[in-house]
Amino acid sequence: MQENNFTRDFDRLFNPRSVAVVGASNMLGKWGFNMPMNLIGGGYRGDLLMVNPREERVLGFPAYPTLKDIKGEIDLVVVAIPARKVADVLSEAAEKGVRNAIVVSSNFGEVGEEGARMERKVADIANQAGITIVGPNTMGIYSKTSSLCCLGAPVFPLEGGVGFVSQSGNLGVQLMTWGYRKGVGFSRFVGSGNAANTDISDWLEYLGGDPETDTIILYIEGIKDGRRFLEVARRITPHKPVIALKAGKGQQGERAVLSHSGSLAGPFELFQGAMEQAGIIEAETTEELVDLAAAFSALPIPRGSRVGVMTLGGGWGVAAADSFDREGLELAVLPRDVISELDKFLPSFWSRRNPVDIVGNVQRKNHYRVMDALATCDEVDILITMGTLMGRDFWLENMFKTSVRPFLNMLRYRIAMLPFFQLSIWKGFRDSVTRRGEHNPEGSGGINPGEAWQWTDTAIIHRIKRLMQQERKPIIAVAVNEGESSASFRMRKAGVFTASTPERAARVAGKLARYSRVLSNHNTST
Repeated sequence: MQENNFTRDFDRLFNPRSVAVVGASNMLGKWGFNMPMNLIGGGYRGDLLMVNPREERVLGFPAYPTLKDIKGEIDLVVVAIPARKVADVLSEAAEKGVRNAIVVSSNFGEVGEEGARMERKVADIANQAGITIVGPNTMGIYSKTSSLCCLGAPVFPLEGGVGFVSQSGNLGVQLMTWGYRKGVGFSRFVGSGNAANTDISDWLEYLGGDPETDTIILYIEGIKDGRRFLEVARRITPHKPVIALKAGKGQQGERAVLSHSGSLAGPFELFQGAMEQAGIIEAETTEELVDLAAAFSALPIPRGSRVGVMTLGGGWGVAAADSFDREGLELAVLPRDVISELDKFLPSFWSRRNPVDIVGNVQRKNHYRVMDALATCDEVDILITMGTLMGRDFWLENMFKTSVRPFLNMLRYRIAMLPFFQLSIWKGFRDSVTRRGEHNPEGSGGINPGEAWQWTDTAIIHRIKRLMQQERKPIIAVAVNEGESSASFRMRKAGVFTASTPERAARVAGKLARYSRVLSNHNTST
């Protein structure tokens, strides 16, 4: 295989003025149908050119017999035809002066020697002509700056600052779908596929210098040049977090990797040690990779690993603290002045230590006062708050459970008692309003209707973001409901990170603290 020593034009790859789809089709379900449909659906506004010698029009666009029949320059060619014909199309692209090609076609190196021979031929043609190939055997790419959803699946990511390179296109687009649900916005995505004339290092280096990308995540099955990869990573990690999920960790995983993309995985332990030396943060699962992408793109990097925990009930605080040793975290020791401040508004039986158990206190202003006290405490680097920051849906649901549902049951079964039931509810509401200023040192004092605004998602989001900006400390909220209609979803879309369990909150906090040490070591060495 000829060496690819040409200068790549990644700007035209991610911001193409024109895209030609070879194998474009009107037939539902074919790759030549899916790719242009998703380009259109994603809002691409450049010239979209269809190439199919058997059609006059594809999806309403004029169809050209070959690439050579297209007048003018082509920035990007998408190849969606059988593998045996790809080399001829690449030769045509070379004659047109094309610099970038996405080869969707499979049946190359991943299927055996004959496929590998065809892949080498395609790579040789591309290297000689200076064409960068994404693939073959790829799901395509995404670029925020050009609204380029050049993907084989109808995935339209949120716009943001996460750059994502995946050696599995299918896994990659599914993780972007998960990312959407968790409020993760993407700047670029590359499904590198078999990487005929690229390596993951090429994409990593580009994203490292990309002003649109703040955080980089990688799904890795194998690396051609491990030394170069680590050298590139070392240059980038002091400036941008790089988070990697390495597949093929065991013998069965290695065999699966070889049959999937033709990559050689190599001993995981060696790679794990090299990642740590290069400052790469390791994700252990696909779910964690998305969590870390959300966290690193939304949260400030902490100064250390001391954690303050605020919890509505003691059990969740214990669950979080149980994970701290494993994650390299420590419970912050609260100074006397912070404990004295909390004594002013929490009942006398509160924990009086970290984790701060507010023992079911439902006064919203007290939740915020605890959060403020911990976030501004010099002994706290990271704040985890659990069970307290529920938003609109939580209260709508609980209003039904605590008021509407009992009322309906009373209406159905105990008509005679209904007036007394209504009177009691009204008296309780009146007392909540008239006595809301009273301090109850031994309990929560009841829900204060005057705090309704403070329970809204908007108020929560504003409070957390203001505190993080002011103190430069990450605040991780644990919210068990993460559906698209939940407060958690709205918080994540607004840039506030939430975790679904105490253990996952601790896991994220541990990774943030680890990256803090990467930055500290870099600053010390320089």
